[in-house]
Amino acid sequence: MSHYSASFANLLNGPLGTRVLRNRGRSRAIVSALIVKNLRCHLNDFLDGKWLPSKSTASSGYVVSLTSWRPRLPDLPLVLLSLLRQSVLPSMIHVWLTPSDYGLMDPVVVERFSAYGIRFETCDDLGPHKKWLPMIEGGASDPFVICDDDILYPRNWLKNLLAEDREDAYVGTRCHRIQRDESGMPLSYEKWNRDVDWESFPSRDLFITGCGGAIIHPNRINSEFRDREAILDKCPKANDIWLKAAHAVAGIPCYKTRYSFPCLEIPGTGSSGLMQTNVDAGGNDRQLYAVRGLIK
Repeated sequence: MSHYSASFANLLNGPLGTRVLRNRGRSRAIVSALIVKNLRCHLNDFLDGKWLPSKSTASSGYVVSLTSWRPRLPDLPLVLLSLLRQSVLPSMIHVWLTPSDYGLMDPVVVERFSAYGIRFETCDDLGPHKKWLPMIEGGASDPFVICDDDILYPRNWLKNLLAEDREDAYVGTRCHRIQRDESGMPLSYEKWNRDVDWESFPSRDLFITGCGGAIIHPNRINSEFRDREAILDKCPKANDIWLKAAHAVAGIPCYKTRYSFPCLEIPGTGSSGLMQTNVDAGGNDRQLYAVRGLIK
């Protein structure tokens, strides 16, 4: 079974790889395709019982939660495999699906992954908010990590994210910097500084994007931001914006970790994702407008 070479793995970690592969271009597509090819071979070995996650790998003690939906289900096992290959493992992984989407899951995939700490759970269709809201509604009180279902997570992603959890900030791996008008209100999303570098201090102007992963402390999200009706009315497809507003109202700034990686998408998933509606079609600005007074 082939694995990433040391030089290839290094490219996917740190600011250099992030800068080189930052834009959605041919280089990103080529690198993503190579990783997916490797992962598909590894996935076949896993499903056939030829490769098993190491029992000696340390547990982080943190749960990881994510969601998926119908167009992404064929590639979901690749993301789950990348989570099982972490140098520090989640204590458990929750995958939240609508009942109809769960019914489309390959039973072999469900059975195989379930044996290694992955729980496939059903909930109402809350869009991207399925990755965090059902956890809290279900009584989660300890911090947990959220991530996306279309990103290829490098081996040290979780370890490096958790190493910088803080009492005074909402922590994530990838951040934008909000640009504001003279009154302090956020400008249009397209005018923000994208994918900024690490700074040693938290800031109210940082905005965490979920693709890099973020740490949710349930006690920081008050009841008004757990209200399903408000969520679906104001930010139905922008959990990143909603979570930023929730932390801003609680007086909690954001912090970007020292660690960076290029957030490579699985090829082909962009056409079925929120990038199309939120960024390319201006959906972020429409949802940002609904809560921007809270982010001021």
